[in-house]
Amino acid sequence: MKSQNLSMIAVGMILVVGIMVSFLVARPVSMVQPREMPVFMGQEVAVQRAVEGLRGQDKAKKAVKAQRAIKAVPQPKAVTPLPLVPPTVSYRVLPEYPVSALEQGLQGTAILSIYVGLGGVAERVEVASSSGVAELDNSAVKAVSQWKFSPAMQGGAAVASWFEMPVRFQIN
Repeated sequence: MKSQNLSMIAVGMILVVGIMVSFLVARPVSMVQPREMPVFMGQEVAVQRAVEGLRGQDKAKKAVKAQRAIKAVPQPKAVTPLPLVPPTVSYRVLPEYPVSALEQGLQGTAILSIYVGLGGVAERVEVASSSGVAELDNSAVKAVSQWKFSPAMQGGAAVASWFEMPVRFQIN
């Protein structure tokens, strides 16, 4: 009787394990949905700072000289049934060059990924590629988070999209 109970328990365990394995094999490999929104690339924003006049002056109050880079970054081509117009920046806050990074002579380019919602607001700003200096990355994210956009348009309707923007910090 005991051997019969043990064999029934063993058969039950085998069935449970078999069901669990078949469930794991049958379920989809990736539970993460791929982004189906368009991704656009914007023009580089350059933040420059001259070093000559820093000694003997209040460094925190010195104005940051920033300019937009002249060269344009090529736009990716998207195959869509209707023309897709990329978002444009309508209001821009220039990043501040962190004083500590300036004193140490640190430079770099951060590439930011910006999620532009239907209302043209930067709903998420992430560092896609770091400049190598956390202070520069944080300054770029802080400034770009305040930007306003005209959202991407497709067939006259606003479309949420990702917008990538390089921000270059350079000491003259």
